[in-house]
Amino acid sequence: MPTLLRRGLEYMCAGLLMVIVAVIFTNVVGRYFFHAPLRWSDEVAQFLFLWLAYLGALAALMGGRHYSFPNLIDLLPVKARLAVKTLSDLVVLAMLGILVWTGIQLVDLLHHQRSPALDVPIYYIYAALPLVSALMALVVVYQIVARLLGGPEPGQEEVADPRLEDPL
Repeated sequence: MPTLLRRGLEYMCAGLLMVIVAVIFTNVVGRYFFHAPLRWSDEVAQFLFLWLAYLGALAALMGGRHYSFPNLIDLLPVKARLAVKTLSDLVVLAMLGILVWTGIQLVDLLHHQRSPALDVPIYYIYAALPLVSALMALVVVYQIVARLLGGPEPGQEEVADPRLEDPL
C-alpha cells in the first residue's frame, strides 16, 4: 500500500480526533462556565468517533498493524507461510464481504431515520460500515496480489522519503 495514502489517512484520523476533542471541550466549557451547553455536541462526537474507528481500522490494515501471530507463522517454510497468510487474508476477505452486505442492509433499513439533535439522515453516519469495509476488502485484495507477486508485507514497504518513516 502506498505509504503516502496510508499516512494521509492517519492524518485524517488525527484531524477527526482533534475535532472530537474540540467539540467536547467547547461543550464542557459552555455547560459549566456559561450554563449554555451545545445540544448537538454529544451527537457530533459520537458520529465522528464512529467514522474515526472505522477509518483507523483501515489505516491499521494498510500499515499491517492488525493482530496476527508473525512469530508462529515465520517458523513455517516459505511456501507454507505464503499459503497460511493468503488463507488468513481470504478469511478476512469473506468477513469483510459479510460486513459490506449487512452494512448495506443496515443503511437501507435506516434511510428514513434522522438524528435527533442535528436532524441529518442517519444513514450518512452508518454508511461508514459498508464503505470502509469495502475499502478494507480492496486493501486485502491488493495485499494478496502483492504477496503472490513477491512484494513486501504491509508496513514493510520501502519509504522513499525519510520524513515519512514511523518514528517508533
